Order: sequence, then C-alpha cells, then structure tokens
Amino acid sequence: MLAERLKRVKHSCVILCLLPLLLIGCAGSDDTPTLPIKHWGDIEVTVETRPPKVKVGMVEFVVITATKGVKPTNELVVSLRMEGREKWHQAIQDGFLGVYRRVVNVRDPAKDVLAVKLRVKRTDDEKILYFPLAQQKTRTETAQ
Repeated sequence: MLAERLKRVKHSCVILCLLPLLLIGCAGSDDTPTLPIKHWGDIEVTVETRPPKVKVGMVEFVVITATKGVKPTNELVVSLRMEGREKWHQAIQDGFLGVYRRVVNVRDPAKDVLAVKLRVKRTDDEKILYFPLAQQKTRTETAQ
C-alpha cells in the first residue's frame, strides 16, 4: 500500500515537472501571424486575430492598448469596422487590462483594412488607426 502511494506521488511529481514545458510549447511562437503595431501619442495599439491567420468570414479582433507599451490603457472606447463599410461596432472591454474584443466579418483578407477607432472617455479625443489585413506576417517573415 505504501509502495503504491509512493508510486502515485512519483508520477504526480513527473507530471507537475513536465506541465510547464507543455504550456510553453502551447504559447505563441515566432510563426504566429501579427499585424504591425501602431501608436497614438504614447498609446501603443496591438491587434491580434482569432483564428491567428485571418480568413474569410467572422474573425475576432483583439485590440490591446498600453501606455508606453507597459501600462494597460483602459479609459478608452474602442470601435471596429472594415474600412469602406459604414457601421462601427463597439468592442467589448475585457476587464481593466487594456484589452478590447469584437468579431467582424472579413470579406477579402488580401484587400480588407481594419479601422480601429479609439476615443478617450473623459476628453472625447479620438483617433482612427488602420490595419491592412494583408500586412499580417509572422515575426520570422518580418525579420527577412
């Protein structure tokens, strides 16, 4: 009975030691496509997509905003649309982490341009940034 318990503890320790390595393997790599980072004053705006490579159909856009690239910017109202279409879609703020999410229909990943409208809540300052979907590249492609 003691031998079985020791065997289970040993197996649990092995699994716990391997788990971080498995999680690191699941993290984004240099081959995860990204759109170029844009700036508005000292706010850095990063856009990620789900699925990672943009395709025709409904795509979730995750807008990440950070002041000086470090501190989350959560005093914004973020809206998205494909350029050339009239209707803006307000993104949902994901906590106070400077993360905003919205699903938008993509018709042609090679030609569509994502427009991201940022509005500061207290001052009503506003800026529209443009992210051509065709510029989505992996870090290794960008380095070449």
